This record gives sequence, structure tokens and C-alpha cells, in this order.
Amino acid sequence: MSEQVVYVNMLGEFAIRVGDKIISDQANHSKKMWNILEYLIAFRKKEISQNDLIDLLWEDEGSTNPNGALKTLMHRVRNLLKALEADDMNFIVQSRRTYAWNNSLPCIVDADEFEMLYKEGLAITDNDDLRLAKFRKAISIYKGDFLPKTSHETWVVPLAAYYHTMYLKLVKDTIELLTKKQEFEDIANICWQAITIDQFDEDLHYQLIYALYRSNNQHAALKQYSTTTDLFFEKFGITPSEKLQSLYKEIVKTSKDIETDLNTIKDNLREQQKKTGAFYCEYEFFKDIYRLEARSAERTGNSIYLCLMTITTPSGNQPPLNNLKKAMDKLKSCIFNSLRSSDIFSRYSVSQYILMLPTTSYESGERVLKRIAGEFQKSNSNDRIILQYKLQPLEPVSKTE
Repeated sequence: MSEQVVYVNMLGEFAIRVGDKIISDQANHSKKMWNILEYLIAFRKKEISQNDLIDLLWEDEGSTNPNGALKTLMHRVRNLLKALEADDMNFIVQSRRTYAWNNSLPCIVDADEFEMLYKEGLAITDNDDLRLAKFRKAISIYKGDFLPKTSHETWVVPLAAYYHTMYLKLVKDTIELLTKKQEFEDIANICWQAITIDQFDEDLHYQLIYALYRSNNQHAALKQYSTTTDLFFEKFGITPSEKLQSLYKEIVKTSKDIETDLNTIKDNLREQQKKTGAFYCEYEFFKDIYRLEARSAERTGNSIYLCLMTITTPSGNQPPLNNLKKAMDKLKSCIFNSLRSSDIFSRYSVSQYILMLPTTSYESGERVLKRIAGEFQKSNSNDRIILQYKLQPLEPVSKTE
């Protein structure tokens, strides 16, 4: 009877499969049982001393009888593995005062396969198709980071970082090859998967937005840009990079297909349903509208005021991000509901909104802002959050124009 292969998953989850039998860390067993089993497999090319295993498992809590505790735990691990055994397979071998994974068993570990495929792809320098095939297969194996349920363990941290860094490099190398082939739908799919694994890699978001744009899905690209900027605003309090803002400008300025029916164009321009409240837009749009309004005001003499509303603490500092997010959401709602549908506003920074108010005087602009501030005060129960605002008339357009 041929030997059965042991398949081990360590990327995205921990699981061991032999034939149709499987055990995984989804089961409700002791964390120490999973930890010791994962450790023996991760370092299966060497024998692990009892002392090393004791330090691994009880270093911070101690044990009055560590050798006995280890023996008991290993017995429980072997019982757990019996659910997989066929032909009396012996997964763990003991020699004197050491334990080791039984390397005589045919064993395939997904982390090893992932690394091997990526390195094989890198070694192919004269055939992009073969290289891409290796990269695609490696990506398909990476279901998530290395041992995510044990990510807090000291020994897991460097290994998880190693595979995570390799995965991001692999994804970006794959995107480079796919860009040469103009396969932007494939790039978008790879980016969607990669973002579930690393939500805060801005370059992945950039590549996703660019791929959606180049796939002629402009609406989805703009929606993803908005989602991305909100994510980085709320998590890190940072504005989009110049690279991302430049891509946004490129997308919104993309020319449409030639259309000779003006009624079709009018239908495309028309809002799908009647809107109430102020008009909220991305800051890049706001800048263009500002410049247009400044030109108009210079020609007509109409009064238009610019307002900056800022969320701070009483001491003038930026509030903690979790408090700031709630306050900014409330302020956005107050601005939206307090202004006319023809008024425009945008988010300027992590803690600020900028408004454009066509009004007859500074005093009337002040009244509008006080109304917004009053509504915000009613909705804000946190006395460590305050609202400040400044109001100034629009400046003329650049003198160089």
C-alpha cells in the first residue's frame, strides 16, 4: 500500500490533512496543543529539546513539574493526531530528551510550496508566460498570513513577517507582468485578494484603482478611491499621497466616447433622483469648483465665502482617531443638513471640512456657521471634542492666469 501524503496548511489557518481526514485550529482544543504541533512542523528539520519546548510553552507562567506537563501535553497532541492516522503513522518521534516531526513521512507544507514557486518564478528571466504561471500558482496558495491564530507568539512573528513581505513582493511582481500584457481585470482581482490580507498597503489600493480605471470601470475606480481615502483618514489620519491624487485627477478628466445625441448626454448628466442637502465632493473636485467660482465672483462682484471647520480638543490638539471619526461623521451630517442643495463642501484633512458659501455678507455667513455649530453641539456628547471655524471671502484667481 502506497504511503499517504500529509498536507499541512500554515497560511491563513493551521490544518493537517491525510486523505479525507483533517484536523484544524478551528477545533476547540488547548492553544498549547496547537502551538507545540505548529512549532514541531515549522522547525521539522531539527530535533527540539525538551527544555526548548518547556521555554516555549511555560516561559511566562512557570510550572512546578515542567517535564511532566510536557509529557502530558505531548500525549494529548498524539491523541489529537490519531484522527489522521492510517497504517499506524507516527507523526512525532522522540529520542532521548528531544522531540521532532517525523520527516520520513511524505509531507507537503503550503508555506514551503509558496516560497518555492515564487523563487522558481524569479529564476525564470527569459519567458514572462512561464514566470507568470509560477507567480499565479504561488498567489493561489497564499490564503492568508502565516499562522494567524498564533500570530502573538514570539517565534511566529519573524516567520509571519517573512512570508507577508514575500507575498507583497510577489503580488507587485505579478502586477508588473500583467500590466505589460494589459490584463487589468486580472490585476483588479489579485488586488482585491491582496487587500483582504494587507488592508493598509497604499500601493495595492493604487494598483486596484488604476486597474479598475483601465478596465473602463471609471465609476468603480472613483468609488474605490473614496473608500481608500476614507480608510487612511480614519485609521492613520493621513491624506492621500500625491501619486494617488494624480491618478484621481487622471480618472475624472478621462474623455468620454464620442456622443452626438445631446439628449443622451443630458440624461447622463442628470442626477438619478432628487437630492436634498448640500453637495459633498472629493477635494480635487472642490478645488476646480473653487477656481471656477472665484473667476465668476471676480467678474460679477458676487460675494462668496470660504469656511474651514475643524474638530479639536479644548487644548487645540487633534482628538484620538476613534473619537475623531465619530465627531467627523456627525459634523458631516450637520453640514449636509444645514446647507442648501446648491452649497458645496469637502473633507480637507482628517479633522477638517471646507465649505463654500455664496452669501451676501460676512454676517450672514457667520449665521450659517453658528447654525451648523449649534446642531453639532446638540449631537456631540463628548466634552473633549469642540468645533472651531474660520470664514474668509474667496480670493481672486491667480494673477498669472
